[in-house]
Amino acid sequence: MAEIKENLISVITVCYNAENNLERTILSVLNQTYSNIEYIIIDGGSTDGTIDLIKKYADKITYWQSETDKGIYDAMNKGIQKATGEWINFMNAGDLFSSTTILQQMSDAIKPGTRILRGNIIRIYPKFKVKSVGVTTQEPDLMDMFDNTFHHQACLIQNSLFREFGLYSTDYRLCSDWKFFFDCVVLHNVKSQYVDLTVAHFKMDGTSSNNSILYKKEQESYLKNIYGEEQFNLLHELKVYRKLKIITLYYKGFCYMMGHLSQQNFSRLLMIKRFVRRILGISVN
Repeated sequence: MAEIKENLISVITVCYNAENNLERTILSVLNQTYSNIEYIIIDGGSTDGTIDLIKKYADKITYWQSETDKGIYDAMNKGIQKATGEWINFMNAGDLFSSTTILQQMSDAIKPGTRILRGNIIRIYPKFKVKSVGVTTQEPDLMDMFDNTFHHQACLIQNSLFREFGLYSTDYRLCSDWKFFFDCVVLHNVKSQYVDLTVAHFKMDGTSSNNSILYKKEQESYLKNIYGEEQFNLLHELKVYRKLKIITLYYKGFCYMMGHLSQQNFSRLLMIKRFVRRILGISVN
């Protein structure tokens, strides 16, 4: 891999037969006011007019190539291996930055120690659009990442993370970006930072968008491989419980009570609970 250049942002676009979508993506990148950008395009051997579009802007593109690949993550890995920026963003064909100033805003928002900066996307459907925030907590844990993620279009990822923990896995067709973020945050305690900025517009016609069931199955397969079937099922139950506000309120109330009750009052409540269970014919613990 090439030597990393401080403050440089490498924007990588992966494409294949994208003549109808690519030019808007290219212009979205080239029109950024942030000046310290290198732009890399990895094409999967397109047979339509995609290559002509790339050549049209070749003098403004740092590096591009066109060759067959083994899928989107193989193509993204090729881009990473060519990137020299301290930070990497993936803006694939059809996706757009939300404004011409957003990379400058993202760069200005980075706090010391942050290794993944993450924001929001707008999901673009044929007849409507919706804001999607992903994980918003500043210190995400296992349960935050269990069935949620960071949107790679809305992230600045430190290049060095790929050197430390490896490239995107090509064992999965759809969920390797989620897996990479999960591994970084949950397994390696990498510091990430959420900013409430809408970074990108994401057109909902890509591979993962149209194969959401397979995406979930790949996630489950990976998690079961790490934690085992039984613990995965327990985590899945906990995810459901966390979404039920009444259970969350009960748990918070219980924790508050446990922190403020004297031993004498706790013993009285325990006695009452056991008496009620006996009256109702429920086994007493």
